[in-house]
Amino acid sequence: MNKLIVVAAITLLVVLAISITFGSIFFEVVGFFKLLRVSYQSFSSLLLFIFLYFIIGLILDFISIVFIKLATQNITGKTKPFIIRMIIDCLFSWIAFHTADEIIGGIDIPLITEIIAVLFFYLVEIAFEAKEKGKGE
Repeated sequence: MNKLIVVAAITLLVVLAISITFGSIFFEVVGFFKLLRVSYQSFSSLLLFIFLYFIIGLILDFISIVFIKLATQNITGKTKPFIIRMIIDCLFSWIAFHTADEIIGGIDIPLITEIIAVLFFYLVEIAFEAKEKGKGE
């Protein structure tokens, strides 16, 4: 009986942690889209957009990492590799964002908003990487 309670408690904690994570991502995207005046028909279409964007983005992220490694392996300095990484990373992120936007019919994101969102996500990613490097040193 004790094992059943422990398994149930752990399962509940995992479900709660996943729910909080996805809920916060969902409401952050809702707030971001409200600021940029993105129109969507329902929360379910927005949820589907987020899910599809993450799936497509996950696949394209692996491809972009390969392109970034190949493009920057023989380049020295800090500025050129940073710019190349930014271009490749933002391009692949925009492809994922735009593809998810085109597939989901209940959401309409203008091109300039897609570009702003991709640049914002890139800058957030760079900021978190810099913060993690600062902790490790």
